[in-house]
Amino acid sequence: YNKQRSSSTSISRNMLSRITSDAVKLEVKDPVDPKALEQAKAILNEIRVADAGKVDESKLMEVAKRLGDLTADATTYVATAEDCKAAFDGLTDEQRSSLTNIHDRVKTFAQAQRAAVTDMEIDIPGGKAGHTVT
Repeated sequence: YNKQRSSSTSISRNMLSRITSDAVKLEVKDPVDPKALEQAKAILNEIRVADAGKVDESKLMEVAKRLGDLTADATTYVATAEDCKAAFDGLTDEQRSSLTNIHDRVKTFAQAQRAAVTDMEIDIPGGKAGHTVT
């Protein structure tokens, strides 16, 4: 409710229309686009070393170049601290501000999330059970 009064007028207290539960439509969608998922799986299959759970670095380079994430003459996919600083310094003030805000928000959430998970241990028959978070 939002109510504002003056000596001569009164604004309606109901700012939202009331509806019944029958009028509410619930639509549950898969948050991942099926085509994007198919493409991502194909890329992972292309760069993965069979049955090793690892990535073939040469295949990763090929895919990154093909998709335009790396230049054709790139020899590494690792960005140095100097590369990152140059990219950051090359942003507009608005882009730099947006990126800094995003960083701060993600960091704040990550710190709160980490603080919510703590080490624990309990006695169980025959020993102890628990976990340590590092």
